[in-house]
Amino acid sequence: MKKLGILLTGALLLTVSHAAAPQRPGTCVDAPTGTAASLQALIDHASLNGDPVVNLGPGVYHLSADQPIVLKHGVSLQASDSGSPPTIFVGPQGNSTATLSVPADNKGWSIKGIVFDNVNIVVSENNNGYESSVQGNLFINGGRGSVISSFGRNLYIEGNIFLRDYAHRGLALIPNVNTTNAGVVFTSQKASVIANNIFGMDLREARKVEPYVAPELQHVLRGLEYYQRCHSRVFDHEQGYLASGVQLYSTVDITIKGNILNGTFPDRFLYGQDHGISVVGSNETYVYQNFFAGWELADFGGGIRFTSAVDGYVISNYFANTAAMMYAAVHADFMQVHNMVVYNNMFYKFLGKQWEPKDPALNGWLYEGITFFDFYTARLNYTIAPPIWNSSVPLSPWGWHIVISDNKFAAAKGLDPNVISLGNLDPSSAYVDRRNCYTTTPLVSDAESGSTVALLWRQTYDPGLTTQFGGKVPKSFNLYSDKNLLDNVPANLRYLPIPDYWKAFTLANNTQPMLRPDLPCYHSSPRLSSETYLRPQTD
Repeated sequence: MKKLGILLTGALLLTVSHAAAPQRPGTCVDAPTGTAASLQALIDHASLNGDPVVNLGPGVYHLSADQPIVLKHGVSLQASDSGSPPTIFVGPQGNSTATLSVPADNKGWSIKGIVFDNVNIVVSENNNGYESSVQGNLFINGGRGSVISSFGRNLYIEGNIFLRDYAHRGLALIPNVNTTNAGVVFTSQKASVIANNIFGMDLREARKVEPYVAPELQHVLRGLEYYQRCHSRVFDHEQGYLASGVQLYSTVDITIKGNILNGTFPDRFLYGQDHGISVVGSNETYVYQNFFAGWELADFGGGIRFTSAVDGYVISNYFANTAAMMYAAVHADFMQVHNMVVYNNMFYKFLGKQWEPKDPALNGWLYEGITFFDFYTARLNYTIAPPIWNSSVPLSPWGWHIVISDNKFAAAKGLDPNVISLGNLDPSSAYVDRRNCYTTTPLVSDAESGSTVALLWRQTYDPGLTTQFGGKVPKSFNLYSDKNLLDNVPANLRYLPIPDYWKAFTLANNTQPMLRPDLPCYHSSPRLSSETYLRPQTD
């Protein structure tokens, strides 16, 4: 094997791959190897001489958990162009992780096109006025977070794939910032974007996903295939054992858009799954045009969960048997859940009663498509445990201005669809209109409710009604709003389509294709045909 030496000339610093003609990623080539010392020497030389980019050719660098690589002032890292085999950083085996550290004095940096195998990126506290980026990389495992940034700003994480196997699964059932296991972890981060990434994957289905993602992600997928085939890197099929795709703690102005968050469903192996996106004590969080699957419909699960958050927008996402949750609790520096907008999303339920809670008292509180619950008040200001799980629960003083409009709900054949659970929300703070509708058979088929999604409040059901499948029916309260709620949605987010990612997925152990999100609200005539449940072959 060739060695990537320490004493490279200035010319070679920017042209490491010029020793041989460019090869297609599909053709296996003899990749040179390097060490942490040789990689650090490249970075040091570039920083000292004012070279802005270290272009890394194909090769494998073996890094240690003992000494982080430091991306010094003025330096970015970039792998060779898309026609070349990948550049690979390999960390230690086991659960320790090597680190690429970005210090505060490096501004406007980028890291692009690299395979991080049990190596993560940790960004130091900064007030960076320049945009920095992590773009087009493959992250395999990587400690408590593959990309960790605290007290920073203007960071763009785009076009990456984040994988996590069972050996590196989440262990903490109630994770915090130090015990989580996530793709991206932000603490007190501001004005940053997480876009067009894949968090978790079943590698057997990778080629089905490729046609529906951006060219940059297609290139990362081809690099993954090359790494398996040409470097004999053996992967488990299931690579979604993340506690969360994204963890936000005390952040401000974070956009999460166009991602696939595909956790490994905890049906065969229990592990510390948290939420696809966990938002704790954060302000101004914009979550739109994402696809969520594999996140359990339960307290420890959900596509996205806001815990004590302000100004959260969940718009034009596809939730495959999972939920959008809003909770008030003492996890954050403040209690309230204020100004939350859930608009134009698709909620498709296809798993049945075997996944309902073992305790019937919980069914409805935490196991619906859209839920609000104030744990603090339900536990009488944390003086009792568990919370009050019945209609005597006190109304929340911490939930304000919760807007839910224009969402579509559907269920597979033989299942009752989900409802909107308002929990113990004060009705004066609920803004839920009748534009939330079922696109398959409604929970109750009658002229009065039509296709409007049922509202469950304070766990109160109608004792005289059952669904066609024997389920409970929420008691009817006059809680719907007649106001035009569209003004609560930011103007630039009002008419976004739900992306086509859903077309790539057949879930429930490859038995359940996804339902179209653009179906009209259900009408009793004509009835929905069986073909509606099948993924279309063409648009």
